[in-house]
Amino acid sequence: MTAILAAGESAVGPSLALILGAGMLAQWLAWRTQIPSIIALLLAGLLLGPVTGIVDPDDLLGGTLFPLVSLAVAVILFEGGLDLPPRELRSTGTVVRRLISVGAVATFLVAWFSAREIFDISNQAAMVLGAVLVVTGPTVIGPLLRFVRPSGATGPILRAEGVLIDPIGATGALLAFEVVVRDAPDEAVSKLIGVLVLTLVAGAGLGLAAAVVLDTALRRFLIPDQLVVPVTFAFVVASFVAANEVQEEAGLLAVTVLGIYLARRESSTIRHVLDFNESLRTLLISVLFILLAARIETDALREVLVPAIGFVAVLVFVARPLSVLLSTVRTSLKWRERVFLMTMAPRGIVAAAVSAIFAIRLEEENVPDASKIVPIVFLVIIGTIVVYGFAAGPAARWLGLAEAQANGVLIAGSHAVARGLGVELDKRDIKTLLVDTDPYNVTRAIAAGLTARRISVLSEEATHSLDLRGIGRLLACTSNDEVNALATARFSRVFGRREVFQLAPGKRRAGDSAVPEEHLGRLIGVDGLSYATLDERSRQGWRVRGARSGDLVESAVESDLFIPIVRVADGRMAFLCRNDPLPTEGDVIGLAAPSVQKQLDDDIAAHEDTNPTGTPRK
Repeated sequence: MTAILAAGESAVGPSLALILGAGMLAQWLAWRTQIPSIIALLLAGLLLGPVTGIVDPDDLLGGTLFPLVSLAVAVILFEGGLDLPPRELRSTGTVVRRLISVGAVATFLVAWFSAREIFDISNQAAMVLGAVLVVTGPTVIGPLLRFVRPSGATGPILRAEGVLIDPIGATGALLAFEVVVRDAPDEAVSKLIGVLVLTLVAGAGLGLAAAVVLDTALRRFLIPDQLVVPVTFAFVVASFVAANEVQEEAGLLAVTVLGIYLARRESSTIRHVLDFNESLRTLLISVLFILLAARIETDALREVLVPAIGFVAVLVFVARPLSVLLSTVRTSLKWRERVFLMTMAPRGIVAAAVSAIFAIRLEEENVPDASKIVPIVFLVIIGTIVVYGFAAGPAARWLGLAEAQANGVLIAGSHAVARGLGVELDKRDIKTLLVDTDPYNVTRAIAAGLTARRISVLSEEATHSLDLRGIGRLLACTSNDEVNALATARFSRVFGRREVFQLAPGKRRAGDSAVPEEHLGRLIGVDGLSYATLDERSRQGWRVRGARSGDLVESAVESDLFIPIVRVADGRMAFLCRNDPLPTEGDVIGLAAPSVQKQLDDDIAAHEDTNPTGTPRK
């Protein structure tokens, strides 16, 4: 099998299919086991490459390997910039600017000197290695933040740092490379200044020019809808290549600027591009990590494995805290937020790609120990992802910035039924947050002891300013079917499509739904539950009640006197959706007819009038 996949043009197709399949399998296993996906991808790459020898990326792609890697990294950074709303940059500006400047310099210096001493490598190789390890990256920060969902400013700060630090780190690696290959100090200084100026001019200038042209074309509808995504992709590739032709590594800055500029529009067109790029990013990350990990030699890993443990410890416990301390001096961040920033600095795909490129160039320049850079970087990637991946969640919960389980629900709508559902969930220690634009409904919810905000679930503020600690799903149950559908679409990016629910839309006279099915979230109610049904039953005196699953609930459901909505068992809640079976364990919360309410009240009273031994009270 090794021979089949390692030789000849005919092996390209099967090898790429194997890599892609392994990448998707690794992503799926990571999702099922709740481990960082990059760990699974790296292990898959090591298994296919140095362990079994099935895939040899250099033989497979030859001289096109690193140009393709660079281009894929450019697409990933463009998507990161596109997913960085301007309000996040404005609200986190001071801290982010310091993290990508003063903090980056501190990280570089610590990594440089500690790498030289711990690995006993040449000063030149250590300098380039230190510059490479400045980066963090949106490909690893994003998944961790979605998993932890910290409150306050820490999430936006880390997202912005992850996007902006990558081109800076790549530029820093280029500057370090120019220093180590120059013999004369005067020549090195002049070269550094020239490289820095050209990088800024080519990267920022060409990226901004491409963004203005593309933005103008989109605003004037000069590009048909079916060509928006491919044309945007073409602009990304063209600006990346053009900037790199002027100055090496300036392309990463160009595509980041392009993405951030387009993010200003926040239109449906840009959202469509972002949705496409997110899927493409997952695909590219899967392939890239496997390809780069497959190039590693096991002997090289063994040689640096033990000192790498100490090096990772220095990066985690010295470099990152020092960077955050220097970057947050005299800022409004609370001490808890500063500590949490110290627990998040995993390295990702950009570090892997940049290190591989510069290691080859250093070897061509006969720089001692250049071959050790790539295995060190991969061990750092694995080590930092393991440490931060397992530490970030507990740290956020200990600091009060996140909750242990995202078991709560965000309810869009604060009418009587929504309030009743919130009260019943609150009795069972399930966190709820109600949002509504009607001040009367919000006031009534607060009076009932619920947490409620007067805000539109569709506003940009809703996804950024709401405290979603402990909230893991959405129920859109407003009286407007279109609002419900749009809310599930918006919050599917926050909670995932699996955890966004809504009422069934009403029917038109022709019998069709008012909202096409492809735009809907998951519909609650075993038989489908619409707002019209809620409103009608409420007028008839039906109320939201909870009861133990059993004969009473089963009989009431069979008699159409109880509409089950939620199951709560072992402290976990789940919405009952179409065709779900009636729960046989735990509590069932639903809309109960007056007769059922009386039965439940009588049952409660009977239990209250009975002492613990089961005999009636006197």
